[in-house]
Amino acid sequence: MNSIQPAFSEGSASETARRIDSVAWAAFFIWVGIAMLMGVPWDWFLVGVGVLTLAAQFFHWGMDNKVDPFWIACGVAFLAGGVWMLLQFPWPLAPILIILLGIVLLSKALR
Repeated sequence: MNSIQPAFSEGSASETARRIDSVAWAAFFIWVGIAMLMGVPWDWFLVGVGVLTLAAQFFHWGMDNKVDPFWIACGVAFLAGGVWMLLQFPWPLAPILIILLGIVLLSKALR
């Protein structure tokens, strides 16, 4: 009898993590291509990138792999910035969040 196994069930945790990352990067490039071809506005583009980023971390967490706080912060920043732009609030939250994330990363790197 043939059994059907989930796509991520085989191999070690590092192999599973690598496969999740590969699928996430593939989805990212597909999303960028679709966004470019369809002329997707920045707000929806950022929402899409945020969802893809957080979904990859969710799958890592669901498979008991290490969740990367950096990518969670990026996903939250992209998603929050995109939603902020969709709701047309007067302050430019997306650029501010991305700049703050960069400053935090730079300060950690220079310690």
